[in-house]
Amino acid sequence: QEMAPIIYTPTVGWACANYHLLYHRPRGMYFTAEDRGEMEAMVYNWEQNDVAAIVVTDGSRILGLGDLGIGGLNISIGKLDLYVAAAGFCPSQVLPCVIDVGTDNKALLKNPYYLGLRQKRLKGKEYIAVVDEFVRAVTQRWPNAVLQFEDFSTENALFLLERYKN
Repeated sequence: QEMAPIIYTPTVGWACANYHLLYHRPRGMYFTAEDRGEMEAMVYNWEQNDVAAIVVTDGSRILGLGDLGIGGLNISIGKLDLYVAAAGFCPSQVLPCVIDVGTDNKALLKNPYYLGLRQKRLKGKEYIAVVDEFVRAVTQRWPNAVLQFEDFSTENALFLLERYKN
């Protein structure tokens, strides 16, 4: 309890902001707008059949740092690390995810090391279609898993909460 505010926010925030410079190996699942029509099959690439918790972000509002695109995957990883350490989740039964629908962060779009889609962030019906497909795919594959949406922009978070709360 004493160390979480010191370690979690600044460390995970730094890791998210520098994701494109730190990437060594995949630590979660990466879905993009270009994967439309394939997500239901993609979830079977994750080797764990018994997933208890999924944390997903679209990277649009990471820890008050703003739009970090796919760098937001580290927020999903960090949140699940807390679930493992503090709530007793089995490390092999958690799944960090990011949905890459582009970024409005001009610095990332110009950065040659940025790993995400090099396009403006999808909005409206196109955005919803991508998120809907992701939710359908993971909830069909792991129907008993907790699905947590993390650090979505306020406008999307409120809409998505209402859409998926049941």
